[in-house]
Amino acid sequence: MEARGKGYNCAQAVGLAFSDVTGLDDRTTARSLAGFGGGVGAQGEVCGVVSGFAFVAGMNGEGLPAEKGEVYRQVREMTEEFRREYGCILCRELKAKGNAVPCDELIRRGVEITDRYYRKDA
Repeated sequence: MEARGKGYNCAQAVGLAFSDVTGLDDRTTARSLAGFGGGVGAQGEVCGVVSGFAFVAGMNGEGLPAEKGEVYRQVREMTEEFRREYGCILCRELKAKGNAVPCDELIRRGVEITDRYYRKDA
């Protein structure tokens, strides 16, 4: 949540919470996720939180073609948990008038979901 308070987008906020998992410095993480805020370039598409945890999942491995299926599985599981709670994963729907979910809440839940996958011993 600290990153969000500094002006980082939702994807960056999630990614920055897992620098210990990704092995990336904060500047590289922030640069890598800069275009994913507001539902990919502020287009209202996939929520930046979902993009953030997909980024962490991908960075958790070696990026080899043989790992692709496992990364996809992890992202699907995290996405389904997010979708069960909020009903969708599209930024425009999450932010719709009369139904808007605060980004801080979405980030908090995204970090909690991701944390369970990558910090099981913590």
